Amino acid sequence: MLPTLEYHNQGRGGAVVYKDEEGDIRLSFEFGAGDCVAIIFVPAPEHWTRSTNRSLSERDTILTFVAERAARDQTSGGSYTLSDSWIEIFSR
Repeated sequence: MLPTLEYHNQGRGGAVVYKDEEGDIRLSFEFGAGDCVAIIFVPAPEHWTRSTNRSLSERDTILTFVAERAARDQTSGGSYTLSDSWIEIFSR
């Protein structure tokens, strides 16, 4: 099974759910303002394994997939920034 993303909107935010053959990772998000479409909150490296039941070595691959797919799905030619605690999705 290839990884996928699902979006669950609930008012001013919701959840992005990463799914692959190992299971699901649910990440909360809030809609942004201006050029920032959304902010997806991610567990910091020191909390990653406990929060996701995934190894720290998988973190960068999973978060890059989430960022790239969300930017593609939610914008036309948007971009993203990835930090230890969040992913920001921008409209350009």
